[in-house]
Amino acid sequence: MRTERDFLGECYIPHDALYGIHSFRARENFPDNTAFQLDWYRAAGNVKLACYETYKNYKSALISKFDISKLSFQIISDEIIDALIAAATEISQGKHFEWFIVPAIQGGAGTSINMNINEIIANIALIKCNRKPGDYHYIDPIEHANIFSLPMM
Repeated sequence: MRTERDFLGECYIPHDALYGIHSFRARENFPDNTAFQLDWYRAAGNVKLACYETYKNYKSALISKFDISKLSFQIISDEIIDALIAAATEISQGKHFEWFIVPAIQGGAGTSINMNINEIIANIALIKCNRKPGDYHYIDPIEHANIFSLPMM
């Protein structure tokens, strides 16, 4: 077991699980057993993949035009973004679906489902970087895997 923490406290997660504390709490809060569709899961992987590839292209353009040491925001390292791309590619192929534990019928607006995908991607990326699942100080499900907007210059 590994211990994960959030603002509500601690949870024990199986050491090899690719989900994390947010998914674990959602599963407890929404105990329905209706499974999500594999095709939706794969599509979410494709969307995440497009976001990571866009970020990588944005980063490349940014580096070519600006001194990135003077930027007021952090740039994700190539190692991390490449690991996220590899992880999202696997999700888009339907791999690791067994770790998608948030039920299809839940009371949120998609936040729990999105976090389940983010945690799976972050943990796959951590493994690809020779780290352990849950090592979120290196690759975080929110700060890294949840790329959805880019800072503008």
